This record gives sequence, structure tokens and C-alpha cells, in this order.
Amino acid sequence: MKKRFTAIIVILVFTLILSLCVGCQDKDNGKTKQTVRIAAPEGTPALAITRMIVDNKTIAGKNIEYGIVSPLNIAAEMSSGKASVVIMPINAGANLVRQGADYKLVSVAVNGSLYIIGNADKATIELNDLKGKTIACIGQTGVPGMVLRYILSNNLIKIVTDENAEVGENEVKIKYVADGNAAKTLLTSGNADFALVGEPAATSLRTALKLTSEMDVQRAYYVASGNLSETFPQAGIFVKTELYNDFAFLNELFTALSVSKKWVTENPASVTAFAKENLYQSAVFPEASISRCAINAGRLSEEDKTNILAFLGLVMSKDAKGNSINWEEIKDRIF
Repeated sequence: MKKRFTAIIVILVFTLILSLCVGCQDKDNGKTKQTVRIAAPEGTPALAITRMIVDNKTIAGKNIEYGIVSPLNIAAEMSSGKASVVIMPINAGANLVRQGADYKLVSVAVNGSLYIIGNADKATIELNDLKGKTIACIGQTGVPGMVLRYILSNNLIKIVTDENAEVGENEVKIKYVADGNAAKTLLTSGNADFALVGEPAATSLRTALKLTSEMDVQRAYYVASGNLSETFPQAGIFVKTELYNDFAFLNELFTALSVSKKWVTENPASVTAFAKENLYQSAVFPEASISRCAINAGRLSEEDKTNILAFLGLVMSKDAKGNSINWEEIKDRIF
């Protein structure tokens, strides 16, 4: 009796262990599914994967884990290799690849969606209106700061960053800030005349502060670059090289991105509520801002690649140590 009882216990334990193992495996072939992490920063770049978080738990047979992180932490997702797909500022991602990160740029998630807002007694802010003034600017080392410095320098306008310095007639003082809320504080306190922010912050601040004037930074870049491109790449989608070579995964990824983009652009009034529930609780995307958030998320064409390299060459021609960067020479590492 005792031996029979022991045998029953052994069988039950073995059955339990087997069931646990099967639960960790794919039901079709007994193999454990690969988990792919897709990471994006809070804000407009996260819009590119809005519906995917709910609709695409798997892609090409791979389990998908999503992470919406602080913009300050997005670079670590790539530098640590934690995420296999990373949406991040195009310059930062390209620079990490240049330094050895094993990723490829496959898409522009967001084109330029930057605006300078304020009150200039007219609807359109022009470069001359900025002279002698102070601009609160987000993204000092990112695309916003780089584009602003390029536009001003290209128009021979001197940039002042010293907090206590006087601003001359052909100068602009820039105060770099962490985000749109910090820019709002400088505007409301009178410590800045204008603010360079991205959507959806531009629409939110214009409404909240009743600002009447705006400059389309994309248009200013177009003119400054000699009509090179009507916009610029703001955030890119980078994938690990192993996934870059997985054509089934990429095909399904771009299908999912397209469906997500279509839903966002066709349902602007529903985006904020959906994003608060599924992306991050502080998400705010005013209905009027959606069409200006410039979601792209399509496959890169050869023309896109040429424009990206040209853009990086204009706004990021040198590294942090002042050494020249030849982006054309390393394009095969980037794309």
C-alpha cells in the first residue's frame, strides 16, 4: 500500500512538472517563443505604436513586450541592448550605432513636429522677431536644440547661452529646458519671450496661455537648408540587426505600424483617453495636435536615407569632442 501511494505521488509530481514546462512553450511546436521588447519615449514618438500595445501582443510568432519610458531613459534601451526595437531621437540613435550599437535604422517614426510659439503681434513669427529675445528650447542635445542652432547660425544670428549676458540686436538667448512644462514656466514668468517645443505641447501651450504667434520650424529648416527637404527626421525606429534580417518580422511590424497610424490619424478625439489607459497616465494629445504630430512609421526609401544622412551632416557634423563625422562613410552601419 505504501509503495503504491509513493508511486502515485511520483506520477503526480512528474505530471505537474511536465504541465509547467508545456505552459512555457509554444503549443504548436514545443519551442519557447522569443520575447521582443519594443520601447518608445513618452510623447509623440509613442503615438507610432499606440494601437499595437493592445492589438499586437505577438508579431511573426514572437511575444511582444512594450515599454513606454521617460525620454531621459530611452537611450539606455539601446545602449544596454534591453529593447530589440527602439524609437528614439534620430541623432541619438544614429550616434549610438556609429559607436557600435548593433542596430539598424528602418523607419522615421516621426517627422519634424517642432514649433516656436509666443506673442509677436502677428500670426507668423519670423527670424527677425527672435533677434534680441530669449527662447526656451527643449532638447538641448537632441533634434530640437540642433535644428534651432542650425537655423540661427545659418542666418548669421549669434546664439547666447550665458544666463546673465545681455542680448544684442543680432543675437538670440537660448535657455534650454527639460520639457514643455518647464518652457511654460519660463513663458508665464516673463523669463522667455518664445518657446521651441514639439507637438502636442505646442498646441497645449498655445491654448493654455492664449498665444497668438507661431513659427513652423520645419519650414525654417527647409529655407535654411537651401530647400533640401520640407521636413526632417525627428525620431527613428531602430531594430537589432538580427531582427533586421528577419523579413517576416519586419513585414508584420510595418503592417502593425500602418494600422496603428491609421487609427490615430482617423480618431484624433479618442487618442488621449486611449493613451492614458494604455500608454502612460499623463498622456495628453489634444485633438488639434494629432495632424501636426507628423507620424510617419513607413519603410525607408533610398530618398529617405539620403535626406537622413544630409540632415545629420548639417545638424551633427561633429561629435562631442569636436571631431568631424562623415555620415556617408558609415551609412551601411546605419541602414
